[in-house]
Formats: sequence, structure tokens, C-alpha cells
Amino acid sequence: MKTAIVILSRNGLALARRLRERAPGETTIFGPSCIVGVCGGPPPARAGSSDRVPQIFATAEPGVFGWLGPLRLVFPTLWREHEAIVAIMALGIVVRLTGPLASDKRTDPAVVVVDDAGRFAISVLGGHRGGANALAEMVAHTLGAIPVITTASEAQGVPAVDQIGRPWGWCIERTENLTRVAAAVVRREPVAVWQDVGTPDWWRPFGPWPGHFHRMQSLNDWEALRASVLLVISDRAAPSGLPDERTILYRPPTLVAGVGCRRGTTEATIEAWTQSVCARNALSPLSLAIVATVHLKLDEPGLLAFARQRRLPLVSFPPEQLANQPGVERPSERVRSKVGIAAVAEPAALRAAGASRLLVPKQIGPGVTLALARCAGNDRDDHQA
Repeated sequence: MKTAIVILSRNGLALARRLRERAPGETTIFGPSCIVGVCGGPPPARAGSSDRVPQIFATAEPGVFGWLGPLRLVFPTLWREHEAIVAIMALGIVVRLTGPLASDKRTDPAVVVVDDAGRFAISVLGGHRGGANALAEMVAHTLGAIPVITTASEAQGVPAVDQIGRPWGWCIERTENLTRVAAAVVRREPVAVWQDVGTPDWWRPFGPWPGHFHRMQSLNDWEALRASVLLVISDRAAPSGLPDERTILYRPPTLVAGVGCRRGTTEATIEAWTQSVCARNALSPLSLAIVATVHLKLDEPGLLAFARQRRLPLVSFPPEQLANQPGVERPSERVRSKVGIAAVAEPAALRAAGASRLLVPKQIGPGVTLALARCAGNDRDDHQA
């Protein structure tokens, strides 16, 4: 993460230097100009304006910046430009600074407070989604401090529903239900769990399997369990009949889209056809993990833009590898006449997924063909919860 360490004292500066040596990612120290060794630094932009125009400038020490003007004017800039803030100062100061700025836990930076003596590392904001809990643990380990984490799931020793699957890149659908479901989890109400893909050990980072979590052998068991909420871990579209307002869907990245396209096919066309194929086959496009094609298509702007927009890796194979790929179901002599091999979408999907069979054979759309395979190790029979 891009992290700002904000200090107000010389002792805080010493702690900040220790943290920066161990912190992963881009970490920068910010402090009052005199504390970081630049007393008498750059003057305010206008006479008498230092209280209104914050100034941040580099010091002689790499990675350390000083400021002129009050912290309350500097802090919003640090808030906007960093993913995490470690504030070595009194908790009350940070509460007053962050209160007016906090707006959305999906975008607010993680905030951790460390007292000036380095005794405690307190996760203040963005504990789960922002990573403040993990950051507080790291800071505490580095400084020999005590981590203070007050989020309910950690206090109760139960899974944090917005963190399930995060180490493996799972997406969450129906995020509007997170608060309701999390409340039921920490109250230890019955929780039904259905899983057919993704790592089966997702619960281990949270400790032992919770006693109020109940694995289902079939989604039809939902009503018999009389559970308060339902967690579904699948790349399949949610069936009808589930309690929409009490269900969270986790989407592991298990699907590979093999794509072939005509020259000039647009991103919008590829996106629309992908959505259509997924919908007709009851699959979630949120579970797409890879886009695969042949080397000859790597210069297609529409295909490149499609992968980039979805933040998916685009992998390609030389024609000779795709020509010999087992499991192709719908070869085409027309394709062979154009690219020298009988298929692109199907063998690319199979090879990238490491699969022996297709989940969805080639589907022909307007200027684009699409085939889907499930990544090896995610066969449904191997992941029944």
C-alpha cells in the first residue's frame, strides 16, 4: 500500500524510521518542518497565509517530508493521496482529523494510530476492507507494541464476511447485504454455507470452523436449516428462491474465457457477448479469471481493452500449441482458412485453464467467438461444502 506515516514529535520520527524500514510498499514520513530537520524551510506562498495554504516539501532525508501550516490543513491532502495512514500521535487528534473526511469504507484509507511511546497500535478506520487490522498487527510487531483491534468479528473470533476469500481474489456480490449478514454472524445466529468452487479452506485464516456455520450438501437444504443468513461460494448464477436480502454471493476467479474475434471487433461487442453467454449458461462473469487467445490476436485493441477494463490477465498461445490441444468440440474449417488452425476460443480456454473439457463450447456472436472452461482443481464434485 501507499502509506503515509504522520508524526508530531522527535520520538515519533524515530518510530516512523523504524516502521519505514520494515513496511512493504511505498512508505513516506510526514512531520512538522522543525521536527524533520527543516526549520526555516520554504516560506508561505503569501505573507500571513501559512494558516490557510498548507505546504509540503522534501527534506534532506529521502522519503521524509516537512510541512508548514497546521496539520488540519495538511491532513486532507495526505488522506486523498494515500491508501493507508499511520498517525503517531494522540488518538483524539486523529479522531478530529478523520471525522470530517471519512465518507465510504470502500475508498477511505486505512488509519492506524500509534501513541508517541510506541506502546499501542490501534486500528481506527478501515479495519477489514481497508486493511487497517492487518496494518496494526504489522506495526505492532515491528515496534514491539500491543495491537488494538476492536472490530466485532475479531473480538468474537468469527469470520469477517467482507474478508472471506480476499486472499484468493474472490469478488463479493450483493455487498448491500454485508452489514446485515455480518451482524447475524457476530450474534452467532445460524449461518448456512454452500460452496462448489474455490479453495475449501477459506475459513482457516479466521481460526477454527465456527460452530454456528452449517455446510449444506445441497442448496435445497436451506429451508430445513432455518438459518438466518446464507453464504454462497460459487461461479454459478444464483438460483431463484434464495432470500435475496439475507444472502451474500462470493465469486472465486475460476473461469477462463477463450476469445477469438474478427479484426476491429470493439470492446463493447466482446463485453456484451461475454455477458450474454454467461447469462445463458447460468454463470457469473464476476468469476472470470483469465482471457485467453492466440498470439495473432494480441494486437486487437478491442480485446486488449476488454481485458484491461475487467482487470484480467490476457494470455496467448502460439498457433501450434492450440492446434494440438485435446478437448476441442467445435472445430471450423473457416477458422482454419483464416488463422491456420481449426479453433481459437476453445483450445485457448482449455489450455489456459489446464482443463480437459469445456464448460461452455464455442459460442458464435457478432464478430466474436467465446468458449468457457473452469480452472483445474475447481470441478464441482471436488468442492462440495
